[in-house]
Amino acid sequence: MRRIRREESHENLVKSLTSGENAVFKEIWRLLVFAAALGVRSGTRRPLGKVDQGKAINDSYFSVPGWRGLLYLIGVTEDGDAKSLKTDEASEEYLATLFEEYANQGLYILREEVENSAAPLDNIVTMILERASTPAEPPVIEDVI
Repeated sequence: MRRIRREESHENLVKSLTSGENAVFKEIWRLLVFAAALGVRSGTRRPLGKVDQGKAINDSYFSVPGWRGLLYLIGVTEDGDAKSLKTDEASEEYLATLFEEYANQGLYILREEVENSAAPLDNIVTMILERASTPAEPPVIEDVI
């Protein structure tokens, strides 16, 4: 799979959330997974703007168990069918793009929540609790099968 990219406009946000004494996330890949989940939850993809290819992350860094499963789940929920489960190059490119676009949307959401905050972790926790209190529409499994 190709490297996972992110928009250059998020660099200050990424640095503030992943480095220093008050880092909310230990690694950038963890932030991107969280941001992608926010993007999926919002139901909105945002295509990437300008990217720095040198800052793209090899998918092997996403060491979370189930990384591929997460990509497949995003693909299945996006399409409503199993076509994205193929293991060909086009499917992998599609899944990487979906992940990047949902993560990009999630980073925009995070930026709004923590940009001028003295306590970004508190804002993120509050945001999670607020969003968790309003459940999303569950998928209709018959539509996916």
